[in-house]
Amino acid sequence: KGTFTCPLLQPFTVYSVTISLPPSTILYTRLLRTKETVPDKPEKLWLDPSTGSLQWKALPSCKGEIIGYQLNITARRAHDGSFLEFKQVLVNQSVTQYIPSHQTPGSKYTVTVQGLTVAGAGAASLLEFQSYVSGNG
Repeated sequence: KGTFTCPLLQPFTVYSVTISLPPSTILYTRLLRTKETVPDKPEKLWLDPSTGSLQWKALPSCKGEIIGYQLNITARRAHDGSFLEFKQVLVNQSVTQYIPSHQTPGSKYTVTVQGLTVAGAGAASLLEFQSYVSGNG
């Protein structure tokens, strides 16, 4: 008795809750914020060929305050797919690009980027690219 459920509330949203009796007696009023959830995946992830930097579009704080991004970078040999290196990088919420320290020529890279809120990591955007051996002609 006295329980009321609102099943379709949005995450990380402020709602005003008022309990009143007709005609105009307010028994309770309060502002409540729903809990944060993990963010959506970043919409765009690309490699800028002129700078060699990985770039992504910043996430909005619709489902929670974005506290950062997690990048997972895996390098494999292009000719046989054997593992070379794995690196995980955490950057703060204002960063939307990252320049990998060095790219091994002839390697295939798989990069994922996930947004982070206090609720955890969201779905990952994925990018694959290859670095080529450059010859001196």
